[in-house]
Amino acid sequence: MSEQRITLSELGEPLVNARSAEIYPLPAHKILKLFHPVVSSETARWERVNAEEAHAKGATRISCHGEVEVGGRYGIIMSRLDGTTLTKSTDSNPLNLFRIPLTLARLHANIHTSHTEKLQDVRQVIANYLDRPPMSFLPVSDRELARRYILGLPAGNSLLHMDFHTDNILVSKHDATVIDWATAARGEAGADLAMTYFLFNEAELFPGISKLQEMLYNAFRKFIYRGYERHYKAIRGMSTEEFHATIQRWYLPALICRLAAWEAPTEVERLRRKIKDIISKLPRSEGAR
Repeated sequence: MSEQRITLSELGEPLVNARSAEIYPLPAHKILKLFHPVVSSETARWERVNAEEAHAKGATRISCHGEVEVGGRYGIIMSRLDGTTLTKSTDSNPLNLFRIPLTLARLHANIHTSHTEKLQDVRQVIANYLDRPPMSFLPVSDRELARRYILGLPAGNSLLHMDFHTDNILVSKHDATVIDWATAARGEAGADLAMTYFLFNEAELFPGISKLQEMLYNAFRKFIYRGYERHYKAIRGMSTEEFHATIQRWYLPALICRLAAWEAPTEVERLRRKIKDIISKLPRSEGAR
């Protein structure tokens, strides 16, 4: 099967049917990430740029091998690595739970010590999210106030993942690597830290689970996060005060990013309340400093 003339009938059944794309196996240990028609070609192409830059900077072992169009849909051809997610690594050995925090911290610190000028500025990306339909619950004046705050945050050129959690880490017997660079950007590391804080402490779990399961999953992810924070601070040489301050600085942008990009049903009302509350406390005359 030629990578340049792939048809839907040749692809067969996908390995994974995700929110934005389907993943198909290809020969020569490669995969095709075929985006759903609702995903714009610009969004899909930025994912290719993000993934290529992350690989070039040593932040992932996943490499890109070009792009194709299949049935009018944009696709990226990528290397296929064997392994399982960090989340599922505990299935074969429950003791792996205690190794997860250090693995997360090491990989995240490696991302943030990589620098780039090729990716989009995270401040501009999130400021643009304010114009998306999920943010229409805010009055125009509040959206503009939030926009001034976000654009006034410190610039940076660290590589950012912006969806960093255990399901986006692929592990094998010998190593671990970060996958899924769809939301990657450049900026101050605090933007990424704030998003990871939200994902491990406040994001929805699995819809339909029992209260007991919810309590257990919450306990596990908070245990992982506490260890991750401890290791990350040690690796980066950050004090607890500095670590928490940078998360607080980027907490509003992280909430806006989450609501505008995901609209997880169980999170919407809670995110709206938090966003409104934080914006209500921003200076009205001068915006963010």
